[in-house]
Amino acid sequence: LSRLVRKMLDLSRLQSAEYVTAQEQFDISEVMLRVLVSLETKVNAKHLDVDTQLPEDPVEVWGDPDAITQVCYNLLDNAVKFSSPQGRLTLRITTKAGKAYIAIGNQGETIPPQQLTHIFDRFHKADSSLSTHKDGVGLGLYIVKTILNTYKEDITVTSQDGFTEFTFTLSEV
Repeated sequence: LSRLVRKMLDLSRLQSAEYVTAQEQFDISEVMLRVLVSLETKVNAKHLDVDTQLPEDPVEVWGDPDAITQVCYNLLDNAVKFSSPQGRLTLRITTKAGKAYIAIGNQGETIPPQQLTHIFDRFHKADSSLSTHKDGVGLGLYIVKTILNTYKEDITVTSQDGFTEFTFTLSEV
């Protein structure tokens, strides 16, 4: 219940008319790696193979590092949570035409197409049959979408043949 209340307060703050995000330059690769390290215990517990495809040079983007850290954490935590044991977790950052594309994928159950259209809805839980066995209240992806919307950035999801991938954009410096 306390986790739900905290998430609802976060959402209220994000949706507030006074909510202004800091705009500063930071390295999205560094943020992704820090978040991955913070989830190391969960990754190791599931014996996941982590495939990182990050550029050698920093990928400088604009935004609020704390808010984007929350986006990365929510997406990576979900990827770990819904990965098959001994499955693969992928992190990829590419750049094109002034945008950084950050992709987080995992091997696990395919999300049915009819659920993909609702995956960013508030309180939606893609794995409803197992929702009592999973942590979370169905707000993580809604928060991700809300944060990215404040920057007018995109997020997409694909899920087929046991591989699900979320890709979001950020403006490069």
